[in-house]
Amino acid sequence: MTAFLFLVATNALPGNAASTPEEEPAAFTPKVQTTLTADLVALRNPEGVMLFVGGYRRWIQDMTVEVIPSRYVQTGLGLGISPAYAKAAVYGEWKPAVFVKLRLEYDYLRYFGRNAGLLSFPTKDSRFGKREIDALEDKEEMGSGQRILFQPTLYAMAGSVIICNQTDLFYVRYNGNGPYFLDREYDTLLKDGDLLIANRTQFLVQAWKGKGEAILLTGPSYEITHAGDADINRQRVGALLYWVARDISWGMNRPRIYALIGVNIQDRNRDGEMYLVLGFGTDFDL
Repeated sequence: MTAFLFLVATNALPGNAASTPEEEPAAFTPKVQTTLTADLVALRNPEGVMLFVGGYRRWIQDMTVEVIPSRYVQTGLGLGISPAYAKAAVYGEWKPAVFVKLRLEYDYLRYFGRNAGLLSFPTKDSRFGKREIDALEDKEEMGSGQRILFQPTLYAMAGSVIICNQTDLFYVRYNGNGPYFLDREYDTLLKDGDLLIANRTQFLVQAWKGKGEAILLTGPSYEITHAGDADINRQRVGALLYWVARDISWGMNRPRIYALIGVNIQDRNRDGEMYLVLGFGTDFDL
């Protein structure tokens, strides 16, 4: 679902937050970091909700003077669940320099046969808006999907501005009738064995900086998605907010609230319509 894409984008922020230059550390000693994560995300147009929990182990080789990990290797696991499907993920991530991060991920999807989880469409020209999906109630299949994702992320920083560009390239397999399937995360039609590319660019301004990792980032966002076989393009523009209130609160590390509101400027089913993503998450450093 689009909500998970937003999760990926916000978690892609360099170091999750930045400290001020006055806190410049002494010579850095490589270290290992283990963190558990939890996020609850809801979205509208299309409607959806997902609880995502996971964890990662990060081997940090170097940091910048702003206490941002500039080089590391990371492995992680994740599990997401929604009323329509569940998702299990395993990934490896490499950040060879402060301006680039590379992720390779395998996802297994299990559809429950309800809530538009696995719907089939006859042609690539089929419409899949709210009216069409409502008309297919009780036509969902119980089935599965598998996906291999390659995700490069590029960063640039200019003063208090962070520029983040992230691309998703993935190959997907479905177990169902088809020939075209509704993909809930990217809200598009894909065939079994199809390819998809999605690109998101964010310009985030540090509007506020608190103690430690407390931070408020806000700014514009642009997204374009292309489904391979169906040749479906979607473009969106929006405004993004990402807020970490405190370093630690009630035993939680970096509790965060994030939101994305925007408009579909090119969409087969929702041209000119607004969309909304809202989430809450936290980490638990071990």
